[in-house]
Amino acid sequence: MTANGLKDKIQKVNKLRFVFDKSDYMVGSYGPRPTEYDFLTTIEEAPKGMMARGTYVIKSRFTDDDKHDHLCWEWNLNIKKDWKD
Repeated sequence: MTANGLKDKIQKVNKLRFVFDKSDYMVGSYGPRPTEYDFLTTIEEAPKGMMARGTYVIKSRFTDDDKHDHLCWEWNLNIKKDWKD
């Protein structure tokens, strides 16, 4: 890893194989230390309405200045009208 540390937190949101949203956050430069760092992104609202319902696949990753991925994960977001099932 470079001396500048983590550069980006990138999230790419897909629904039915279409890119719905892409967010790119500058995390900053942090040196090593024994305790954890906290980083909060801005609040984003989920889409609303009947057309927004469904399953979204979100791919998230952290990269450094040299574009090396240090952490990658995928997660799902389900938007439903009723949560009884």
